[in-house]
Amino acid sequence: MRVKLAIKIGLTALLLWLAFRAVDLGVLLRLLWSFDPLWLGGALLLTLLIVVTDGLLFASVLRKFDRRLPPATAILYSLVGWFFSNVGPSTLGGDLFRGVQLSRVGIPAGTAFRAVLAMRLVSLATLILVMLAGFPIAVRLIADPQDVVLFAGTVAAATAALVMVYFSADLKWRIPLIARWGLLEKLETVSNDFRGLLSPDREALTMWILASVQHLLRVAILAALAVGLGLGISFETLFALTPAALLIAMVPISFGGWGVREVTFVYLLGTAGVGATAALSLSIAFGLLRIIVGAIGGLAWVVMNETHFRVAAPPA
Repeated sequence: MRVKLAIKIGLTALLLWLAFRAVDLGVLLRLLWSFDPLWLGGALLLTLLIVVTDGLLFASVLRKFDRRLPPATAILYSLVGWFFSNVGPSTLGGDLFRGVQLSRVGIPAGTAFRAVLAMRLVSLATLILVMLAGFPIAVRLIADPQDVVLFAGTVAAATAALVMVYFSADLKWRIPLIARWGLLEKLETVSNDFRGLLSPDREALTMWILASVQHLLRVAILAALAVGLGLGISFETLFALTPAALLIAMVPISFGGWGVREVTFVYLLGTAGVGATAALSLSIAFGLLRIIVGAIGGLAWVVMNETHFRVAAPPA
């Protein structure tokens, strides 16, 4: 455990060094210090709105697994999850917290983690849809054809991964030789859970809307931060490029996503002509905002007890 943490800290330091070496530190600090507090307040409110929609999405997914989570409790799960994802060492910390906490209040561990994973798949699928919607704009904004190819490869890789999950349930019928693999059985379960979330009903529609709104809110937050910092980055640039940057930043190789996000912001926004200092200041402001909300979640976790996380485990 200590070795993994040390590696993460080392990678975080290396990636941050790569991001910071391309900027003027004095200019960067002046930008952050001159932030307009009104726009910061707006960005904070939008972030809290993400917490609410994330909680409601979690409750909606759990209903697909015949569990009932009151809205207030669902939002509490989301808020505390922000602490583990943004203040803890891994961007997956919030998911691990939800899975463990659900199992502690009576839901079987397998069902708990299936629900958490299903929620992540819905989030990934809607993020890909947002990325595809912004792709034509990205192609127009990115100057270098090689950068267009790399960006397209990122979108294609994410799409291929989701398609693979969807069709995993069919693999044992198409490839009998691997039908006995234990991993394949788990993939089949995940695939069937994901397919169940695609059912044409009101609950599924609610989930997909909530997940999509979260991604659009993140772009809106970045837009508010850009205005507050006086960066002059257009909304269409943020809409076209930052969803892919945030997707890459979710790869759990650094401490809380720091470093990966900064390097990705500098590179992707740079392909559209945004300066490294502007891109880095935006990423740092976004990360600090998430830490603030995560700290609120940490305080809630300390104050609340087990009864506040109860779930109606028996099917309703």
